[in-house]
Amino acid sequence: MNSKYAFFTIDVESFSDTECVAGSGYCSKDDMLDGLQTYIDVLNKYNIKATMFTLKDVASKYKGLLSEFISGGHKLALHGNRHVPMIDMPLSRFKRETIHAKNVLEDIFGVKVRGFRAPFFSMDRARLDILQSLGFLYDSSLTEFSHARHTTHVNLDGFSNPQGRIFVKDGFYEFGNSVEKVFDSSFPISGGGYMRLSPWFFSGSLLGKHLKRNDYYMFYLHPFELSNHKMPYIKNLKIHDMIYLYSGISGYKTRLERIIDNLTKEGYTFSTFEDVAEKNMFNQKTE
Repeated sequence: MNSKYAFFTIDVESFSDTECVAGSGYCSKDDMLDGLQTYIDVLNKYNIKATMFTLKDVASKYKGLLSEFISGGHKLALHGNRHVPMIDMPLSRFKRETIHAKNVLEDIFGVKVRGFRAPFFSMDRARLDILQSLGFLYDSSLTEFSHARHTTHVNLDGFSNPQGRIFVKDGFYEFGNSVEKVFDSSFPISGGGYMRLSPWFFSGSLLGKHLKRNDYYMFYLHPFELSNHKMPYIKNLKIHDMIYLYSGISGYKTRLERIIDNLTKEGYTFSTFEDVAEKNMFNQKTE
């Protein structure tokens, strides 16, 4: 219970799945999935295992690459049937599509799919209960940021909170995003655009404070953020969407390594959600 845990994850989706790209009507011929290889290469350098939250369609297209990473000890998990907000979907459809996508991934790769992350971190308690009923071991969709689109409050009544952003109920785990207080608000420091767009003196300072005071950290990003391919120009994007797509891309690999270095210096143990949950080390009530 005294260990400090760090988890590195990636949402394996194509560039066209990015909300502002999909909404623009732009049809990208480049899915920028080479960023997944870059990410795994960096993590392998530090002997860190990733959890790859993978969309069903991407899984079938990149069977060879993903199989290679799974053989290397990285974990496969589900990112949904399609890249759409889960809370906008009727519960019956969510259950049906999740069962289908889970079965497809298990058939393709011959491994048990035990984890789930909703596109856009779009989750609520009703869907969380469905995941548990379907035999998932864990979810990682919980976020605390009022400005995040497609998210809502997740009722975790009945879950214990033994450490950090780890919540557990009857052997089922929820692993949340890492956040740090900025004045009276929570600011995500788990990666994605949040750790890429802001200047390092700001995000690095928040991260440093967080790692000294906490015992849990989760990082995530998307393949396009580490792609070596040229970012296409997309017309008619809103200013904030342009900033999100184009800013901080070239230096994100370096920033990723700085984050790993900070975690190492603070004595964090690198693990995966699946490994921690399977050991059942946190499945106990805390007063």
